[in-house]
Amino acid sequence: MPKDKPYIDVLLDAPFLTLKGTGPDVEPTRLSGNVMLYLTEATSIKEITLQFRGKARLPVPVNDSLINSTSSLTYIICHHDWSFLEGTNRHARTLKAGRHFFPFQLEVGGSLPSSIATNVLGGASIAYKLRAVAVRPFLAHNLQCMVAVPLLRSFSSESLEYQQTLEIENTWPGKIMYSVSLPQKAWAMGDKLGTLVKLSPITKGVVVESILTNIVEITKIYARSGKQEHSRVVASSRHDFIEGRPVLIESNKPWLVIGQASPMISRRGSPPTSTANTPPPSAPLLSLPLLHPRS
Repeated sequence: MPKDKPYIDVLLDAPFLTLKGTGPDVEPTRLSGNVMLYLTEATSIKEITLQFRGKARLPVPVNDSLINSTSSLTYIICHHDWSFLEGTNRHARTLKAGRHFFPFQLEVGGSLPSSIATNVLGGASIAYKLRAVAVRPFLAHNLQCMVAVPLLRSFSSESLEYQQTLEIENTWPGKIMYSVSLPQKAWAMGDKLGTLVKLSPITKGVVVESILTNIVEITKIYARSGKQEHSRVVASSRHDFIEGRPVLIESNKPWLVIGQASPMISRRGSPPTSTANTPPPSAPLLSLPLLHPRS
């Protein structure tokens, strides 16, 4: 049986960090855990270090990338260092075989942006990571590991975004009046996003046979060259009305993207009629914040 190998790891007390609230008066959160060093035999260790880094990566405009020979710019937005086992003149210490734990903690400021990543427009991201290194003397290989630390921003539990409703009303001239409403403006991870749709035909014989729903993710990147924006459909569904009730038929299919499907409204018993004289209004668009973990 092969011999176990020594390694180093970072064990976090929480899988992610959460900053609760909006604006400049957000209370800091605490990053804490242990650096765990596993040794299979007595080993000389010169030093154990831990680095916390937050980095922002932005795409470089095409013209600038040709000059700078790089496709992105990286900025350090926060950093902190720990050192364990550092003695006088940094002499190596011999640690016995087994597991060794070194606790750490840090207050993370409430002004930091949340973790985010996108592949669009050349890629952009904000990421936080911990890197632990066990430095061994002479020519021995160092032990190291890196752990991601997701940072999420959340509304407080009493935030109005969880209590205020969101509604939009419109009319397709000569066809139908409709309204779309949401019971709240923000949704927590794991919640089911429910929508109330009210439909009122204003022409005899006009019925609604299907409803398409899309959740659209909009990415905005602000760089030196200006603002860039990209959108994509992340979820979609189609409900058909059967005996007066909406029934989910299919979801998350490419052909369910609004604007690429067949007309939703027609006169019962006849093919869809031309709407050249009365084009439908654009699909109702409700703007929602990013999904957050509920406090």
